[in-house]
Formats: sequence, structure tokens, C-alpha cells
Amino acid sequence: MKAKSLQWPKAAGTAIKSDLQVQSASRSEQPSRPLKLSPSLILWPPLLSAPMAGISCAPYRQLCYSHGAAMSTSEMVIASALLLHNRRTLKLASFAPEEKIRSVQLYGVRPDQVEEAVRMLVSEHGVHHVDLNFGCPVRKVTARGGGSALPLRPLLFSRLVAAAVKGASGQVPVTVKLRVGLTPELTTHVQAGLIAEAEGAAALTLHARTADQLYSSPVMWPAVRELVDAVQIPVIGNGDVYEASDAVRLMDETGCAGVMVGRGALGRPWVFREVAAALRGGGSAKVASSSAPHLGQVVLTALQHIDAEVEWYRDYDLGERDSILRFRKFISLYLYGFRSAVHLKAKLMAAESLEQWREAAYDTALYDPCEPFPACAVRYPRLKGGGAPVRQRMGLPDGWLDEHQGDGAAAEACLTDEACEG
Repeated sequence: MKAKSLQWPKAAGTAIKSDLQVQSASRSEQPSRPLKLSPSLILWPPLLSAPMAGISCAPYRQLCYSHGAAMSTSEMVIASALLLHNRRTLKLASFAPEEKIRSVQLYGVRPDQVEEAVRMLVSEHGVHHVDLNFGCPVRKVTARGGGSALPLRPLLFSRLVAAAVKGASGQVPVTVKLRVGLTPELTTHVQAGLIAEAEGAAALTLHARTADQLYSSPVMWPAVRELVDAVQIPVIGNGDVYEASDAVRLMDETGCAGVMVGRGALGRPWVFREVAAALRGGGSAKVASSSAPHLGQVVLTALQHIDAEVEWYRDYDLGERDSILRFRKFISLYLYGFRSAVHLKAKLMAAESLEQWREAAYDTALYDPCEPFPACAVRYPRLKGGGAPVRQRMGLPDGWLDEHQGDGAAAEACLTDEACEG
């Protein structure tokens, strides 16, 4: 379908192209603070896009790359499902030809399966980086000993990290993603970081919350500083990075070697451009000051995003309607705070085809493409974040905390790697 008579703001029509040109130019500059994960994997700027379940597919990762992220990691891949060649899991572990860095997050609870899964990812999928997920906060998972409860069993945790490193055979770096702990009374980040370092992990990422917080406030950046002071390998800080100033402050206050942005970029991927500019500028958030996108530019970005997702899943879904429906979670994130977008949002939420999406996007009678980006949307919590502070009640298998007494072995033997998130 051809574009209708839509006069985009000048910046909107060239937004993506300009971002790519800026990124290409700045990548050739002399790096000052690179994040080195291995001799062959050095990230500049030290800015990563977080793996997020149901979100971090190849089109989303490409969107993050195009706006300035140095590395974007896949959705979580389950080790046992990968070894069984599960169709959905194989799709999660696949990459677009344009992705220069193939980064995958892996979750497993059996060392032998983790080792074989990493070996498979390296040899058959050509990955350049494997991240182990030990940050899942889902109560039904931790109640069985999985996710954020795994670091509470130091011997099992040690075996899992060692197995992944062994499976990688020195060909790719293995990193570990952690939370501060299960609850404020059961913190594990420092001990787990030391164990992971001893077993050969190349770096650590700390989501500075406990599992019982889920994604609510407060974020605990001082815990990142504790981990930085405890280990010799790089630590990447994660949690509540909405603006360039947040990233600069996170690095300044904690001494972390890199920044990971997750939900703060949903519906506003240009935050990577702003953070990258600040980090390239020697830590000055002023360098990142740029005009926020107008609504027309935001709609264009969303249209390119959904177009890429439909194409990515074309041979996977029964029809493009599946991709259109999956994408609905992004609509409110892109349009939040825009007063003139009420009718546009309704049309997009009702759309069941890419053609209907395009018709709505190009219909300027539905919205004002020149409406400035609303200030209220900058720090608006996205998806599961925000609201009143949460402390969900957590559970653990019997004896899980008494590893030194040999307890919890039965529960450990019954661990399953059901889907979770981190």
C-alpha cells in the first residue's frame, strides 16, 4: 500500500536514517570507556538492551541497535527446550542476518543440559555471547527453587555457571544476570558474583532489585557498588534507567562498567541514542540533549517496528494477524501522553492487518503529527513497573537454605526449567 498524503515533520522522515548515520560515525571514534567481555567482543558505548520475555525478538533488537545500543540480547531460551529442538525455542534463538552480535540469554537448572545447550548455541547458532538468567522473580518458579532462588544454593549455582563456561569452550564469553537477592533478608548478589567470577564468567549484570519487588521501587543502586567492589570482572548496572542522566549517574555512583536498559526503552527506543551520546561524551549528560521526537516521528518508528515484526514472523505465524495482536502491548507505550492520539490509538488497537495499521498511521485526521513529545512520558513506568512499592510473598522448597546440612536435595532433584523471566 502506498503512503497517503501525509506531511511528516522533516525530522520524522529521516529519523531512522539519521540515527544509523550518527551511530556509524561515532563508532569510528577513539573509544574511552569500552566494555570488554572478551578479546573479540568489546562494546562501545557500554550500553546494552536487556533481554525481555515476549519483547526482545530480532526486530526489537534491531530497533535498539539502530538507536545506539552496543548489544541487544535475545529473549530467554530454555535449555531443555532448545535441546529438544522445540519450534518456539528455535525461533527465540534465531537471529536476523543484519545482527552483527548474536547475544542470547539462557536459562537452565541442570548443569549437563546447560553445558550442551551452550555448546549447541555456539556451534549451530553461531552466537557470540551467552548470558545466564538467575534473575527470574516469578513466585511459582522461585517456590520450586528456580530463578532468583538458585543463587541460594551456592553449589548448584556454581555448577551451572561452570557448565556454561565449559560448553562455551573459550569461544564466547558467558555472563551472569542476577538480582540483589530473593528478599532484603536473603541477598545473594555478592556471594553469587564471587562464585560466578571464580567459575569463569566474563561479566555480571545486576538488576538492582530483589525478587520480591518484581519491578517496583525502590531500585537499589548501592548494591551495584557493593558488587563492583567485590569482584574483578566487569559489572553492568540495570534498573530504572529512563534518561541519559540516569545512566551517567548510575556509572558515576556505582563504578559499573556498563549500563543495561530494559523497560525504560519500550515505546521510546531513542533513549539508547541519548544514553549513547552521553556515554560517548565522557559521561556528560549534556551531550545527549536533543529534541525529543514529535508524534509523527513516533508513529513512523512504531510502524517500522510492527512492519519488521510481521516480516520476522511471516514463516512462523499462521498469518500476520498473530503479529498484529502481539504488538498491541506496544501501542500504549508508543502513544502514552500524546493528547491528539486518542483516535489513532483506538484504530491501531482494532487493527488486524498491516494494511489497517498503515491506513491509520497515514491518516493525519486521527492525530497531530507535529505534537511534541510529552514530558510525562519520559519517566512513565512501562509494563510491569510503577505503582506502589511491592513486596510479594516468596516461597522456597523445604531445606533450600540448608545446603551445608545436605537438605533440600530432593527439591533440587525435582527442579524444572519452566518458563520464567528475569
